[in-house]
Amino acid sequence: MLWLGFGLINEPNIQSAYNVGYSYIRRLQAVCLLEIHDDDSRMHDLIRDMAIWIANNQGEDTNKWIVHAGTYTESKDIQISSDTKALSVMNNGAKRILFSTIYSSTKLSTLVLSHNSLIDSKTLQLELFSKLTVLDLSINRLEDFPVEICKLVHLQFLNLSGNPLKSLPVELGSLINLKYLILWYTNCTFPNKVLSKLKALRVLDLSIGHKAYNLDIFPTIEKDLQLLPHFQALGIIISSKLTFSRFSQTVSVPVRWFDVCKYNESCLSFSSCFFENSHLGSNIVSIHISHSDDIECVKFENESENQSICHLGRLECLFFRWMRNMKKVIWKGLDPKDVFPRLQILEFNFCPSLTSISWVVNLPRIQMLAVRHCTSIKQLIRMDELKDSGIHMSQLCFPFLTKMDLRYSDELELISDLVISFPALEYLLIDNCDKLKNLPFKPSNHPENLKLIKGSQEWWNNLELEDNDSYKFSLQPFFEKLSSSHFRYYEKSSS
Repeated sequence: MLWLGFGLINEPNIQSAYNVGYSYIRRLQAVCLLEIHDDDSRMHDLIRDMAIWIANNQGEDTNKWIVHAGTYTESKDIQISSDTKALSVMNNGAKRILFSTIYSSTKLSTLVLSHNSLIDSKTLQLELFSKLTVLDLSINRLEDFPVEICKLVHLQFLNLSGNPLKSLPVELGSLINLKYLILWYTNCTFPNKVLSKLKALRVLDLSIGHKAYNLDIFPTIEKDLQLLPHFQALGIIISSKLTFSRFSQTVSVPVRWFDVCKYNESCLSFSSCFFENSHLGSNIVSIHISHSDDIECVKFENESENQSICHLGRLECLFFRWMRNMKKVIWKGLDPKDVFPRLQILEFNFCPSLTSISWVVNLPRIQMLAVRHCTSIKQLIRMDELKDSGIHMSQLCFPFLTKMDLRYSDELELISDLVISFPALEYLLIDNCDKLKNLPFKPSNHPENLKLIKGSQEWWNNLELEDNDSYKFSLQPFFEKLSSSHFRYYEKSSS
């Protein structure tokens, strides 16, 4: 998203922009300029220093790009020169940040102050930075919208996610060049017609959070968005069956990120009307279902005679998180491979009542599968369950699965009672699955691209493999012990 804000990716539509961005990331990973760590990519410290050095004219101008990150102090005093173009003071936990400059304005175009503890924005003197195009104030403690932002008429990217904002001001309509407005975890209200004034707006993301947006006033917001000539992507959260049904039938703006949070019914059903709406079925790339203890099952069903319409052709990511009573995902008149032809990432996290996920065997392009804190699962894929569900098993192979992440699933004993191959598997992470005594592959179908097996030393010692001594010995170079403290930190940051 920041690359889009910087203008580094200039594509005619949001999907092609993301495709280009992801291709850049893959290329950086391929040449080891980005390192893969668990669920994300990180830049090595030396590479990061080199990047800053290049940005600062090979070190000749140390004030062009200024970076103060991860120093953890309550107060920061930053010296800015007239030539400073970009400033990052993120991840410091700072309650107060002061900028020292003798100039009434600077060339500063990018300001990133995310992951701090800012309460009052007035000390930032944002009005001094009249040339700002990118402003990231996400993950702070701002309760009042910094009205001085509305004077930054060149602003194109604004991220205020993770702040307890109550409302947005009418003056927001002054940001006529704003293209990207990101408001995760905010649930703030919009003044009437303010969005219709943001003529350059391409993306409005209200998704991701623990609280659903008030869809009673959504028609007003949607009417404003329909007036925007360049609008391409909306992220939204819903919580009730009534709003879910009404929204899926009537929404007429392109929805890219769709979240269901604190849903108040026992069954969440994605029926034909959801797929038939082209603004949903043909645009959504991510569905996130979370924090819904009332849900016992999620159902995908076809109520229409037209089988071909029942798919989410662009969906890439599907997350089930903090679903304490969800026991199963039901398929009725639909096949997962038809509904999710492009699904790449599937995650189950804190679903302690879930008993199996056999239907994943019919996901043709899945690349990452994560099962964490699912304490009732004994076997991921069951032959008898596939037969009972009526799903036609189209493959005994995950041709594109590169990563499998299994953690804190105490009862997990077996991946499958079928012989399934994982030819593309590169990363296998297993922790606190002590009853799992076998790897998901055998010597006969060993993944050719295997790079890493991470787990506890005790789990590794207790593995029971075919031709145990020789095969286990051959796998030893791929094994890396993972400390429990790392997992606790990771789970805390993920949740």
